[in-house]
Amino acid sequence: MVTALATGAAAGLGMGYVLQRGQLCFYSMFTSALAGRTLLLRGWLLGVAVASVGLSLLYLTPWSRGLNTGLAFTPVANIAGGLTIGIGMAVASSCVSGLFYKLGSGMVGTLAGLAGWIAGELAARNVHLPGPTVLGGGQAATFAGVLGVPRLALSAVFLAVVATALWRWRPGERPAHPWQWNAPRLGIALGLVTIAGWALARVGGSSFGPSTVGASASVASGSPDWWLIAFLLAIVAGAGIAARTAGGWWLRGEAPVRYGQLAVGGFLLGAGGWIADGCNLGHGLSGAAQLNVSSWVVIMSMATGAALSAKAARIVAAWLPRSPARAS
Repeated sequence: MVTALATGAAAGLGMGYVLQRGQLCFYSMFTSALAGRTLLLRGWLLGVAVASVGLSLLYLTPWSRGLNTGLAFTPVANIAGGLTIGIGMAVASSCVSGLFYKLGSGMVGTLAGLAGWIAGELAARNVHLPGPTVLGGGQAATFAGVLGVPRLALSAVFLAVVATALWRWRPGERPAHPWQWNAPRLGIALGLVTIAGWALARVGGSSFGPSTVGASASVASGSPDWWLIAFLLAIVAGAGIAARTAGGWWLRGEAPVRYGQLAVGGFLLGAGGWIADGCNLGHGLSGAAQLNVSSWVVIMSMATGAALSAKAARIVAAWLPRSPARAS
């Protein structure tokens, strides 16, 4: 247990630091991309591509024995869970990992979201959606397996395409804060901490790298996943270190209505993550780097759920009667 706690904490500290310095919240990434601001999207894509090459190299070594090599593709659960996560993001205005790193930055209101996230995962533990398992997991459930090509070769092509595209497409967008990393720095750092997270998971006796799904359920079942628990708690600490040393620390509460939104949104994030068998980190970072078919389907579903929810909210707001202006 000591090794699991130590390696999980080390992985979480690095992840929390990078998420805070990059301000990488998946909800912000989706919504800003829709508005034409792509810094977070470009950083994430580069991070996934770098991590994909690193994981492919790791899988070639005997030392990787015991690590998960690919998540099963169950379309109904993956799409339904991804849409639920996206809706939860829109309600909470955050993803799960965003709740953790924002707490480390001083946003204490995220505790309501994390409480809802725990409740959502526990509530969904017995939910089993019907539908076929199209790809059963492992190498065969990745795009490399489907195409019949070596994982490393496909990862190298993926990185080359992403790097070339980002080099040729360099909009003049600047980070929102002077201490926030630009897209290349975020991408490289994100890729490296993801690779390190997988390596540390192997040392700590865990079969999967950075993720959030399963921590609450493991405690409820009486078999705590100490590596994952330490990883999540250390994200808060890593973000706190980044915020206090580089910038972004702001101890604050929320407007009363926001606590309810965070709790409801967190519940949907927890339930959706369990149904989809992965969250914005498990699918959107680790799974995407594995080149899982399921993970990329979940990512598209998350983006769709978040975009449709945001559009619905704007339509409702436009129909609501406006308060009359006060006379001066």
